[in-house]
Amino acid sequence: MKNENHIKEDYVKKDKVYLAVIVLLAIVLIVGCASQSQQTSKRLSLSEIVIPKEGLKFISEDGKVIAKISANENGGGLSIFNNQEKPVAVMMPFENGGSLGIFNNQGKFVAIIRSTEYGGALEIDNNEEKSVAGMGATEYGGILDIYNNQEKSVARMGAYIYGGGLSAFNNQEKLVASMGTFENGGCAVIRDNQGNFIWSKP
Repeated sequence: MKNENHIKEDYVKKDKVYLAVIVLLAIVLIVGCASQSQQTSKRLSLSEIVIPKEGLKFISEDGKVIAKISANENGGGLSIFNNQEKPVAVMMPFENGGSLGIFNNQGKFVAIIRSTEYGGALEIDNNEEKSVAGMGATEYGGILDIYNNQEKSVARMGAYIYGGGLSAFNNQEKLVASMGTFENGGCAVIRDNQGNFIWSKP
């Protein structure tokens, strides 16, 4: 009986030792994993990607370019492509700030919004990439320009030093009518197709 008791006690002691070793290993493993996780997190937060000259492309599962990050003298740019790999949107910096260009599904430019010296500006083109409208901030406020399909100015409305003004042009860009505010009130002027004066009020 005494031998049996001694054997049982030895087993119990060994079990305790094994348990202590297992607990100690578990603690070391947990601390090691936590430390590794923190180091990995630090590396990720401090990681840098150098953009090559040809840009950094993002490819879909079927091998098509869906986005591209590029760099130029003004900073970075981001291009988004449709499923035919045509650019449909481009963001990039300019001298006065940022810009966003919009393209149709054929990759033709149709609109851009950008920052300017006085604020923001918007340009709209037709599907032939010809300007048909533009608006933006100026020294006195806002201005809106309308063009025909030959990119000739046919109308302009804007804020000026004394208030607002409106001008109309023919297809040869000759001023034929205008009205606006002046120092002493309002005025309207009519001209012929060559821009010669016909009538004014007052």
